[in-house]
Amino acid sequence: MKKISLAVLVIILLAGAGTPLFKGLMMERILKQAFEKINQRNADKGFDISLEILEYDRNYFSSQIEWKINTGILKTLYGVEDIVLIDRADHGISTMVSDTSLEKNKGFMDFVNNKLNGKNPLEIKTKYRLSGNIESRITMEPFSFKDGNTLIEIKPGQMVLCFDKGVKNISSEMTWAGYQAPGKSSMVNLSFHSKMDRKSSYVWEGNILFAIEKMKADDGKVPFELANLKADHTMTFDKEGNRISIGMGYGMDRITAGQGQIKDGFFQINVNKIDARGYEDFITLYSQIVHDSMDEIVAAKSHPHTMAKTLKRQMTTLGIQLLGVYEKILKKGFEIQVSGLKAQLPQGKLKGDVTISLKKDMTMAQFLPIMMKPSKALDIFYLKSDISLPYSLFGDNEILLSPLYSGMQTGLFVKKGDRVVHRAKTREQKLFLNGKEVVLN
Repeated sequence: MKKISLAVLVIILLAGAGTPLFKGLMMERILKQAFEKINQRNADKGFDISLEILEYDRNYFSSQIEWKINTGILKTLYGVEDIVLIDRADHGISTMVSDTSLEKNKGFMDFVNNKLNGKNPLEIKTKYRLSGNIESRITMEPFSFKDGNTLIEIKPGQMVLCFDKGVKNISSEMTWAGYQAPGKSSMVNLSFHSKMDRKSSYVWEGNILFAIEKMKADDGKVPFELANLKADHTMTFDKEGNRISIGMGYGMDRITAGQGQIKDGFFQINVNKIDARGYEDFITLYSQIVHDSMDEIVAAKSHPHTMAKTLKRQMTTLGIQLLGVYEKILKKGFEIQVSGLKAQLPQGKLKGDVTISLKKDMTMAQFLPIMMKPSKALDIFYLKSDISLPYSLFGDNEILLSPLYSGMQTGLFVKKGDRVVHRAKTREQKLFLNGKEVVLN
């Protein structure tokens, strides 16, 4: 019995002694797999930004990793230097933890030494779990520095980035109290939250939220102020129908520029029922074209006039090459919707909703008959719109209040008191505008 107990004890001790080594091996594997996945995703999308391990020194209880973020085209076009990072990791008993240093980045260290008296305000910690999950936390302490005669105060902030094995589920959260540059600009309480689930190479399902409590800027000519900006981006995936829907909402309490002011503004843009295969083909081709164009754009960078012509030519080429891919998206049910549009202007309130969708699958060629016979549009599109705005916004131009051609019984808008309204809807193969049928040829 004693021999059995002793053997069990020896096994436990050996397992415990081997744990740091095992975790060191696991951490190296997790990190390298994550880098490989991220680089592959970027390459598939035509991005040349990549992660590279320069040196991996794994010991029994700890590891030191030197790695680099290759900024690719950002370096060529905008001078953004590659970022070198040093991770010093403790293999630990339960969780592997590393501290990340930016000590090998000359620009950053010069700023810390010359502007902050050598005190680094950033702390970067990363946890590696045996499941393959990684969590990085960046904490920024408040600091201040002088830019000429202006004392800039940077307030505290924090960012947490998490992703699982295979980098299929990514979540992030950032909060920053803001900054202040007296007499120039300031920002208060910025936040960012996201949670995305990868369904395929280009299809992600999830939500992104962004908010700023207050922002001010004054260039001495046109003072600017923004209060309670909120933005959200949502992507949903219908696996059964193989369709994607994308929603983008933007709102704010107040925006002021000089003497002009808008209050209580909001609008939502939804692009619904996008064919997932068509969407992926579109993004794939777009990414490839952009990637192939970069070399020519970079070559023309030193010649501004040449670069402008190059960009114009590339945009034209891009549009032509994408024409064929558009047809893969033009499927029955595809819908573009602007909803909840509202704003309080000095002249009065503005509000509106517009929805347009396809009633059947279409090719680009099938749109051409509309030019000769506008009534064909009723076979293709569903339309519903409702817009109301102050009459004073029209100024002296009242062309929109008059019929634009003989088949219209009203203008696009009609005047009602101190406001103008627009209502349009397709119904039973007819188009009604402001309650009157529009006779289409």
